[in-house]
Amino acid sequence: MKTVFIGHFSPTTNFGNLAASAAGDQVQRQIIKELQDHTCGDTTSYSMSPIPAWPRGELITRSRHENAVEYIGYLNAPVLKHLVFSARLLMRLLRSRPALCIQYNSYFFENLILLLFRLFRPKCFLATIIQDIHIDKGVFQISRRGLRSLSERLSLGLSRSFDLIVPISSSIITDFKFDPSRCFVFQGGLTAFAAQLMYARQGPLADIGVFAGALEPHNGIDRLINQWLTCGIEHTLHVFGRGSLKNHVEQAAKCSDKIVFHGLQPEEIILQWQLKARWNFCLRYSEGLKQEYFFPSKLFNVVCAPGSVVGNDFYALPSSLREHMGIVSDDLSDLSNVLTHEKKISSLARLEQRREIVKSKHNWRSCIDQIVKIATFTNQEIH
Repeated sequence: MKTVFIGHFSPTTNFGNLAASAAGDQVQRQIIKELQDHTCGDTTSYSMSPIPAWPRGELITRSRHENAVEYIGYLNAPVLKHLVFSARLLMRLLRSRPALCIQYNSYFFENLILLLFRLFRPKCFLATIIQDIHIDKGVFQISRRGLRSLSERLSLGLSRSFDLIVPISSSIITDFKFDPSRCFVFQGGLTAFAAQLMYARQGPLADIGVFAGALEPHNGIDRLINQWLTCGIEHTLHVFGRGSLKNHVEQAAKCSDKIVFHGLQPEEIILQWQLKARWNFCLRYSEGLKQEYFFPSKLFNVVCAPGSVVGNDFYALPSSLREHMGIVSDDLSDLSNVLTHEKKISSLARLEQRREIVKSKHNWRSCIDQIVKIATFTNQEIH
């Protein structure tokens, strides 16, 4: 089955891109790999490389190819960038005439183009994998955030006409009135980075904590640092990433030698630290986003690392993993006790149980297999 994947991720050479998400890039590259394996290479991938809009970014983004992916160029102005990208995408779809199109997340102009393409090729099966939804309630609609929320709502409305929707939670199905018969929930799964954490050679663990992710309130980095210092934890917390709370982290690092801020670092550097950390953290809060519309894909990274996983009981935390990680209260008041307990019960058997769970229940191959199976059956019914 000739397949097209449409994503929003950066070339591997664009490290440090201010608009990119390292976790999102990892996930989309993993989806492409699974599609290539499933279709024996009969998959074409297109991406709109996310960069800050002009004048913060370059005005013209030129097309380029990297590892069987075409990063379609566009005029990098707000709104116009999505319109230009989508129009150029339509030209490529009309030439390649795929039987299956898989979109990552939902975008208004892309959805219009995909539905328009299906008018020319009615047998084309349209699927969308919805991992992130950016909708702010109560935001003035003329503001930038308000317009983004409005665009997202319109795009999700168009998604109802797709053949298959794969959201990260059942709340998305209910809240946006998708037809449950055309949906299945998939929270996410292992990526190549997670596999490296699982199979890399490891030495003895050091009594350090590692937080790697966006430095934003929804990831709880401010709560973690504040509680780390309040509890007087004698171990060192190493923080990697960038975001709006960067200054908060930097100030804490200046005031205490128990907080070390590394800033944004390449994956290979983070890998080395997570491989030796006694505790790796994955927290999630409804601050600046709604938990039901996001899932911390980095959870599947840290559960593969040899150290303990420490997180709060956030929405949709897989019950199969809960008993194999340290659960802290939302205010992290029991952080010190959880760290001590996790160190005591740490064992190779517990680690292997955790890894076996994610390998069997949380892998992108199973998701792609299900999408292709449904698309194939539907096409046979049409014929």
